[in-house]
Amino acid sequence: MDQFIQDYASWVLAVIGVAGIFFVGRKNFLGWYILLFNETLWIGYAVITKQYGFIFSALAYAAVYIQSHRHWKALDSEKLSWRSFTKLVWDRND
Repeated sequence: MDQFIQDYASWVLAVIGVAGIFFVGRKNFLGWYILLFNETLWIGYAVITKQYGFIFSALAYAAVYIQSHRHWKALDSEKLSWRSFTKLVWDRND
């Protein structure tokens, strides 16, 4: 099992991540949940392989996914245009 994890787990996790990005690109909310689930798998991978730097990156990616999901929900609930959405994003960061 350890050999499988070392040889193939990162590839499997990468494929899951690409699938999540694909769904997000299609504006399917399922993509956000796939991506968050994938980050939990990356944390498990980091612990098993003792590559603890992946934990930080998984948490950082998860934070970005959650924030992006919140922006999408605001866009859908307020029926904002793309221009209004970008203004909303930039105004929140000032």
